[in-house]
Amino acid sequence: MGGFLSFCYRQLTVKPKPLPSNTSLKGKTALITGANSGLGLEAAKQLATHHVSRLILTVRDAEKGEAARTSILEKTPNTNVEIWTLDHEFYDSIVAFQQRVSTLDRLDYALLNAGVKKMEYSTAQTGHETNVQINHIGTSAVSFAVLRALRKTAHQLNAPTRLTIVSSEGHFWIPFHERKAETILERMDDKATFGHQMQRYYTTKLLNVLWTRNLASKVPAEEVVINTVNPGFCYSGLHRHESTGIIKIFLWAFGWTSAQGGHCLVDALVQHDGSHGKYLSDQKETAPSAFVLSEEGKTAETRIWDETIALLQKEVPGVNMSPFV
Repeated sequence: MGGFLSFCYRQLTVKPKPLPSNTSLKGKTALITGANSGLGLEAAKQLATHHVSRLILTVRDAEKGEAARTSILEKTPNTNVEIWTLDHEFYDSIVAFQQRVSTLDRLDYALLNAGVKKMEYSTAQTGHETNVQINHIGTSAVSFAVLRALRKTAHQLNAPTRLTIVSSEGHFWIPFHERKAETILERMDDKATFGHQMQRYYTTKLLNVLWTRNLASKVPAEEVVINTVNPGFCYSGLHRHESTGIIKIFLWAFGWTSAQGGHCLVDALVQHDGSHGKYLSDQKETAPSAFVLSEEGKTAETRIWDETIALLQKEVPGVNMSPFV
């Protein structure tokens, strides 16, 4: 897995399936970040059809969130859909989100789907490169925010809850030269390292895989099952910053629908009992890239964890990272 021909073959031959029709999520609470459109919204719609009792959609734009809520209620009018604002680019937003999550009486599922694919170098409000800020730093901070609520629910129910972080098969395809820098995340803020087209985006998806594996190693599977998922190459607003037309050609030739991508996300979130710290692709457990599994990859995994913790402690002291620090 991970080669271009393998990618093309699977995109053409694999047909993602929805959850079994008899799967009931009645009584459960699910939270999805980046859920106002694309795969996040499709995942939300599918959870609603399986009678999830409370569905929390986090969005940057509340108006777009209400439009998403309306589209869900058109088919599943009895679903309790809540719209929460969350912007990975602003630390105050992440801290406020954490405080709100702490008030939940239960949280069974958290799908961290929010992300961006910037094709040209830019910096976020925090000063970090935008892909790195939103896809890695923001997602890592949000993972701590939801983890406390997930663990609390697991203890109350004496059953594991679920945390799934969205990555990409693209993590196979990048050289990750930044791993050789004295400080990886600082080096990734350097414009000179941005690379071409989707290279920086895919590097942040590698960081998602490394982060998920290390986080899972610190949380018992009996409390929270933590995995990362590749949703496949799908029609989605994620591609809105691509202007060359190449992506449109590939989508026409190989792309899955947003609904099929949603199938992959929901499958990873709800299915696969017994998995933990795994990379899920094509709706099954799959080995991540050879780099991730190598000794060098394990070293990078530890460094990314340590650097991210240090960064969050310095820049976002309001984010509660206990018991990890």
